[in-house]
Amino acid sequence: MCFSFEVSIGTFIFSWAASIYLLTKSLSKLQRDNVIFLMIFSTMQLADAILWWNTMKQNQLNYYTTSLAIPLILSVQVLFNAYIRNSGKHIWLNTLAITLSIYVFIKLNGYSKSVCAGWLSSPIWGSSEFSYWEILIFLLAIMYPTWKVIGVTALIMLPLIYALARGGYGSLWCALANILAIIYLIKY
Repeated sequence: MCFSFEVSIGTFIFSWAASIYLLTKSLSKLQRDNVIFLMIFSTMQLADAILWWNTMKQNQLNYYTTSLAIPLILSVQVLFNAYIRNSGKHIWLNTLAITLSIYVFIKLNGYSKSVCAGWLSSPIWGSSEFSYWEILIFLLAIMYPTWKVIGVTALIMLPLIYALARGGYGSLWCALANILAIIYLIKY
């Protein structure tokens, strides 16, 4: 999980380097889409790194990163899954993707803050923690139809993050970006 500037930027660099390497290989359409999604997904770590670098100060950099960059990255994730990986063929997923895209811009308007000042600190985007159900719906929207990944994330990762850091589900992006990069390097 990403608890510092160094971990966030390291995750971004590792995931992007793995993705760029994988894109030089002969991949199927599904594999290529997965790698491109990993690049989109792990871009969140660049936004988190900016917040850490800024020490979560409530200034314009925090506001624009939280209110524009993070919702944009989250929106691209759901729209990519609905319209690229699923080819826009599920009206319910398309509707959910558009609704979530609007929702994250509204929910995250504001400043990010850290869960706590300890070593397990994690960003709370928009100073408004996502509920378990909001994260679960978002995971469905970005990972459908990959039920195993959604299930493992929902049942293991989310409670683990809450138990360790008492919130800051955004750090989930860090952990999953690293895990996905390693899995794709092994599989592809």
